[in-house]
Amino acid sequence: MFRPSQPLLFRPMPVLNKLRIHQPLPLSPRQSKQLLNLLTSSFRQQLDMEHPQFRTDITPAPTRRRRLSVSDHEKHTTDRHMHSLLTNPLFSSRNSGSQVSLSRDPMDIFDQAVSKGMMTTNYAKACLQAKKRQIVRSSVLKVRDGMRDSGAGLKVLKWLISSGTTKNLEFLDDEAFTQILMEYMVAENLQEAAWGWIKTSLERLPALALLSGLEFTQARRKIVGPLLMLVRAEASDKSCNLDAAYISLSRAAGYLQGVPTTEMIHLLSVPEWFLFKTTIKFSSVRPAPSEAGFESFLSLVPVSTMHPERQFAYLSLLHPTKPSPELALRYFPTIRMNRTRDVMKKSNAQLENDRLNIQLGLETAKFLLEHHRQSEADYVINFLRTNYPRQLGIGDMRQLEQAKAEATSLELLEGLGLA
Repeated sequence: MFRPSQPLLFRPMPVLNKLRIHQPLPLSPRQSKQLLNLLTSSFRQQLDMEHPQFRTDITPAPTRRRRLSVSDHEKHTTDRHMHSLLTNPLFSSRNSGSQVSLSRDPMDIFDQAVSKGMMTTNYAKACLQAKKRQIVRSSVLKVRDGMRDSGAGLKVLKWLISSGTTKNLEFLDDEAFTQILMEYMVAENLQEAAWGWIKTSLERLPALALLSGLEFTQARRKIVGPLLMLVRAEASDKSCNLDAAYISLSRAAGYLQGVPTTEMIHLLSVPEWFLFKTTIKFSSVRPAPSEAGFESFLSLVPVSTMHPERQFAYLSLLHPTKPSPELALRYFPTIRMNRTRDVMKKSNAQLENDRLNIQLGLETAKFLLEHHRQSEADYVINFLRTNYPRQLGIGDMRQLEQAKAEATSLELLEGLGLA
């Protein structure tokens, strides 16, 4: 068979200009899957370029050092002693690899400081974080098991109670301390102690009605903080399903029975949003939740968000026993497209809204193709290409149409045996 040379193949061919294809040929299932994979990869690349990953290490970013004052040189003896202990290489996040850094257990230092009356929540936080780093570097198969076996959470909890620190909830204002402590408490099955703090915190809900603006936001953060930290801790182990986290949110909602829906949304929206994002982000790598656990989470969506339609649509796709795209297919026509096409001019909320719609669309199209619902999958793909070309990395729609025309022409040439 005659095959043109490479220059001939890419040279403009006048005969193609005479072709008039009124309707684009429908995509085959194989072509639809290829297009979906292309759009998904392009969307992820756009996210990587526009939203680089945040730091995930425990150590906070270094801050600007200030000039030392006279008072800094006159610290109390106990502060200087604790500083010398906690600046030991053992508490450094660097991987020194030396045997010296592993020679002493951080919780031995904790015990020593407690016995001398020098312990504070800030120092306890450093001990717990150092212990976790030590566990991560060890040969333990699961970090949560290592945390459980360490008994560090119980040790710190006993100190909090005996020192009178738990008489009020001020110690929970340190979110980093609360988070690491909750992780140990979950690993050691000490959640009931945390629930005592959560219930006490939720009892402050009526005070929110008297606040507004920034004061309201800050007060709500303090009230919901312990619950959010517990939910995060329950969800922190990616080798486990999210049942425990779902049940925690349901239990908190039970404490709020009789509270108006708007007030429940104020409190539950933050941990519910975290759980929703965690559910959709790690659905492919986590063990599936139980039907009962997932259904309990679904039942809380109406009292946890002002706009539940998209969450219902997305979660219905991920149902562990009855996944369905029907709510998603009904949701897409209701989306009110923002007229601002320039991504750089959109607010963060609008950009997040677009990203979630795109992710939902890609997951829906994938589900439909896997279940041989070709025409509905094509509808979803075309909806995304039409309304989110920039976010998908497609660029100007004219370029897309030109690419489609060229692809169709090449298919025609292949059919004629000219390519």
